[in-house]
Amino acid sequence: RSSMNDTVLLLKKISNRMECNRNRSLKELGLTATQLDLLYYLYKHREKENTLSDITSFFGIQHTSTIHVLKILEQKGYIYKMPTKRNPRFKNICLTDKGLPLMEQFNASIAAVNRQIFSGITETEQEELDRLLNIIYKNLNNIS
Repeated sequence: RSSMNDTVLLLKKISNRMECNRNRSLKELGLTATQLDLLYYLYKHREKENTLSDITSFFGIQHTSTIHVLKILEQKGYIYKMPTKRNPRFKNICLTDKGLPLMEQFNASIAAVNRQIFSGITETEQEELDRLLNIIYKNLNNIS
């Protein structure tokens, strides 16, 4: 039986490998995995308003990091900002006409990669893995 530390290290190795693979495949588009994650979030939540606070809360990262990534994506023409309906001081972050088709294209390739990653794992096992990882994530949020 592996120790708890071995499990944590394995999770880290998986995360690093996934990030490296994604960055390598995105290089030709001039995107990073972090930038794609943010675009994917906006794509999945495009029917609602998405503010800086919404994004930082979802990803659990600092405002400054999010602002940096958003600035790059805006410069590349993938997103734009407009005042929210509920409060004009806040900005709704949206995909542009360039960003939306990119994400529709990526949606299909993301599904193909996921099939490859979870090859040999049943749907029930994947649901159990999701359940366990969510518990770990919640436990991490409770550490002070």
